[in-house]
Amino acid sequence: MRIKLLLILLLFIIATAGYSLDLRAVKIGRFLDDYPYSPLRSHINEILYCADHFGLDYRLYLALSGAESSFGKKYPKYNFNLTGILNGSKKFKSIYDNIYETHKLIATGKWYKKYLKTKNIVDLVYVYKGVPPYKHYINNLRFFLDKIDSISVDDEKALLADKSAPGLKKTVNKHSRNEQLSDWGSLRYDLYEPGKKSVLNVKKALKEKRFGENTAPIGLPES
Repeated sequence: MRIKLLLILLLFIIATAGYSLDLRAVKIGRFLDDYPYSPLRSHINEILYCADHFGLDYRLYLALSGAESSFGKKYPKYNFNLTGILNGSKKFKSIYDNIYETHKLIATGKWYKKYLKTKNIVDLVYVYKGVPPYKHYINNLRFFLDKIDSISVDDEKALLADKSAPGLKKTVNKHSRNEQLSDWGSLRYDLYEPGKKSVLNVKKALKEKRFGENTAPIGLPES
């Protein structure tokens, strides 16, 4: 079993050999620095993967989780529903399951066709929230979306564009890649009962088929 897990991790390292820093991950990380209690810190790569997979704004899940659960500070721990789906009653297997299904609902639900066409957050809220009042909810979402958007990544952008410092650029990319790999090996409290002995994340991920068909592992680039 240990050999199998080591082989999986080796495949991860090979898959990320050409990995380049995702500036969106930098923005989300800095945004969540203001909410140190949030369990979403170890789910940044999953949020980006699901946003790309379903063609949605990468900031949207964070904004919804902020409005519904203060980024995971307040939510029913038995159902992992950080985004308030079905008035918070819908059960999810894990935080990742909530991230994936929230993106899927908005990207594929027939009620969200207008929002997908207009990209107007008002059109989303009228369906997602369902009942008035809407104004405060809309303002909350806009605040979080704008806050993420306003976070500067100019230093990282300049570094990646600086052809005169290839060694430093390589170091930054390697550090970012290692952070993503570290996420997979870390203890994920949303996946285990208190007091239970945990195993490497990759084993749980494979069991739940989290990689999906024809997709790269969460947070890793398509080959």
